[in-house]
Amino acid sequence: MRRLTILTTLVFVCIFLSAQLRQTRMCIWNNGTCDKVWVESGIDSITFAEESMDDVLKYAYTSANNGVICEYSSDNVIDNNVPDPKTGQANDVAPLHEMYNEIFAWLPVTSSDGNDSPAYIWKQNYRAIVAANQVLKLLNEMSGNTDAEKGEALLIRAYHHFLLVNVFCHAWKNNYDSRSDMGIPYLYDTKYTINSSTQRGSVYDTYNAIQSDLEEGLNLLSKSNTYLPSSRMNIKAAHAFAARFYLYKREWAKVVEHADNVLTTNDQTTLAMLFDAQTQRDQSNIELAFSHYINPNAPWNLLIHNTYSTSPYAHFPDYGRYQYNGDAQNYTTYTGPCWTSQFPGINIWSAYRMLGGFCAKDYYWFEYTDTVNGHGYVRGVTRAFTTNETLLCRAEAKVYLNDLDGAVNDFRLWCQGYNVGGRMTMTSDGQVYLTKETITAFYQPKEGTKYAPALHNQDIAAEWVISAEQMPLVHCALHFRRIETLHDGLRWHDLKRYGIEIEHVQGKDPARILVWNDDRRAIQLPQEIIKQGLTPNPRIILGDNVDSTTPLLMQSKQAKTMPQSIDAIQEWIHNLNFTTK
Repeated sequence: MRRLTILTTLVFVCIFLSAQLRQTRMCIWNNGTCDKVWVESGIDSITFAEESMDDVLKYAYTSANNGVICEYSSDNVIDNNVPDPKTGQANDVAPLHEMYNEIFAWLPVTSSDGNDSPAYIWKQNYRAIVAANQVLKLLNEMSGNTDAEKGEALLIRAYHHFLLVNVFCHAWKNNYDSRSDMGIPYLYDTKYTINSSTQRGSVYDTYNAIQSDLEEGLNLLSKSNTYLPSSRMNIKAAHAFAARFYLYKREWAKVVEHADNVLTTNDQTTLAMLFDAQTQRDQSNIELAFSHYINPNAPWNLLIHNTYSTSPYAHFPDYGRYQYNGDAQNYTTYTGPCWTSQFPGINIWSAYRMLGGFCAKDYYWFEYTDTVNGHGYVRGVTRAFTTNETLLCRAEAKVYLNDLDGAVNDFRLWCQGYNVGGRMTMTSDGQVYLTKETITAFYQPKEGTKYAPALHNQDIAAEWVISAEQMPLVHCALHFRRIETLHDGLRWHDLKRYGIEIEHVQGKDPARILVWNDDRRAIQLPQEIIKQGLTPNPRIILGDNVDSTTPLLMQSKQAKTMPQSIDAIQEWIHNLNFTTK
């Protein structure tokens, strides 16, 4: 009878959490959203068996794609409706949703609380945090060894706060100045409440809390020696998380330490873990390329998430106002220190060349709810941590540790993994030819190029000094990271970390300029959360004087209603083609 009760409890818990996930989906086929967003009270009143915790933890991960709002805030997209400077002619293409107009203009998002919006990101990440806290509370009431479950739950809590702080707050500065920047509420409770008395703390506070959970969780998970799949915070994913966390905090030795735990220090072993670029270069099958990117069993995918995201639709010609095009492409994949023309390791797919293109990892799979009428949900898959990105974390850290030869070798390994068809500059023995000298020659500030933008490292933190010898290698790290994390949103993090100034030209508006200390680098909190009493991010705009009330949507077509069946998607797929320059 007791065994039956345990199993019944487990089934109830899994159904309950699964229902919460389903209730937060955006019902894109009827242009509606569901209201239920939070994990409600009730789980904490159920008695669990120890063996049930593993199943509960499967559901304690966000279903939001944090990358969308960051990517469209960055310099990885342009507005295709900007008039041609010579002819004055302009496209008249609609965005996927009004929200994309707001994001690109660095305005507060008021038009949507659905998929990919700040509200959805906020809710889904805190939902995951609440679930982790529920598990931690129950584990404290259990006997026996629960190191693996507790370690994962702590890492889940740290990770989702890390996602939130890097969207809604300024980048880490240092132990002093980060005390002046507002953080996010660090949640330890099993219930979520926001009101006027809720304290945000500082970025310093948030990072300290993340670090505490990260280190304890990683220690417990390491001791447990438990296998977890790439859909869970396994030990390699945890070390990759630590490597990125300490990269953002500029604790360089710790970056290398944790990256080594993922990659080893053997070049051949590292190469075998990196993304196999050959398969995704198949120019005829985008589904194959997409499935190759997100393969859960591939050694390069350390942590992946299934998400409810409509962002792949933004690549449809009908919704392609903001795209990876123009200078965004020109200064990312079109030339580098050891290749010319298109970067050989990435396909750029396009249904209409004039509007730019996208990489197959920003594709989707379709979850049918009605197979007869072709209705359902668009699902994306985000690769939260990969071996390739972890390798670039290590390379950047080695630059600051003055292991310049080691950094160059890591850059070379990264390029070697993407050297499809031997199109990179190579030595006689088939290795990519990349040296400190070739990197230094390529990443020099030159008029008309943007490979070596001004860095505001010492404005951000006076003690953060980059020597003349280090500087080209830092630019190399940022360039390679821009390629590696295309569509993932991490370019926005890098722009914030280094204070790189960018501009967005939108329609016929004057240029909006984001200077290194502009408040718009911290994306505004969701409107609902501000109304509940949480202090919003300040908005002192230093880079431009474009009126924030400019009626952006009056300058172009309104966002269109998304298609009502799968037929439009299939037609779009049929028209996709591979383009290079």
